[in-house]
Amino acid sequence: MFKKETALAVSVIMLGLMAVIDIFRGFMHTFNVRYAAENIAGINPTSDSLVIMGSFGISNLLTASIYFLIIFKARKLAPYVLALIPINYAIGAFGFLKVQQVAMESAFNGQYMMSIYIMTCFFTAIYYFTTVLVSRLYMKPSLIK
Repeated sequence: MFKKETALAVSVIMLGLMAVIDIFRGFMHTFNVRYAAENIAGINPTSDSLVIMGSFGISNLLTASIYFLIIFKARKLAPYVLALIPINYAIGAFGFLKVQQVAMESAFNGQYMMSIYIMTCFFTAIYYFTTVLVSRLYMKPSLIK
């Protein structure tokens, strides 16, 4: 259960899943933006809100591309990227919800999917780093021979 190689493989698979989800989100936010605004986000589809959602869709497509690049070229970074995702969402949420005191007015039904997305990243990263820690503790050479 606590093998670093297994934990890394799980992290790579989960980052791949996050990439697929980001492709779906990017598609919805850019190519199906009116439907996504009205039926998923539950926001009023004004020109400004659609432009903002479209811009967010572009960033989703970009992150998906970066995640796939990491999977194929730098697999060892996968758990670190998974750890950065919830950290950055927490910083962002703190910034606009607490510091700027922005209150949500719409249903924003995507928050439920995003909660699962963020928690999946968080727990997968915790699994990897716990595995690394445990393997280092058990791999220490004995002082008495």
